[in-house]
Amino acid sequence: MKHPKNIQDVLTLWESYTLKANEFYHRGEFKQATRVFSKTVDLIEPWLQKETRELHRVMHLFVLSCHNTAHSSYQMGRKKEAEFYYSHAHFRLLSLVSQPKLPSKFLEQAVNEIKSTFKQLKAYLDSMNKKQLAGNIQEESMRVIRASYMHYVEDVFMA
Repeated sequence: MKHPKNIQDVLTLWESYTLKANEFYHRGEFKQATRVFSKTVDLIEPWLQKETRELHRVMHLFVLSCHNTAHSSYQMGRKKEAEFYYSHAHFRLLSLVSQPKLPSKFLEQAVNEIKSTFKQLKAYLDSMNKKQLAGNIQEESMRVIRASYMHYVEDVFMA
């Protein structure tokens, strides 16, 4: 994999990988789709730690990458891998917001992405009959957000 040096190169490469993975997915070639979607995760994730004006976009693309990888993994019958990617999206963003260096202008966007990741993760866990695990993740997520950003906790995880 290339190691892009700037965010624009990352975004261009991410789009290229995603389009290729979508082609595989729509042809029912889930193994290849999963492999390429996972490359998008590996490509975009390091940029969650870099200060860039595109952080909100990076967060969103990271979530999309994880969810695409999870979904195509599930289509192949790889349920543990699917669960990993749904969980990874959620917990990675929780880790991001727990760091004090996150610019406050990105906090609301990060919380919105966390809500999205939790909704997907909860739906997946519920479908796997893991309701207690989903509840535990919700409690832990609220604790993490409350620890750093008390005023954002209300209704974050309410449907």
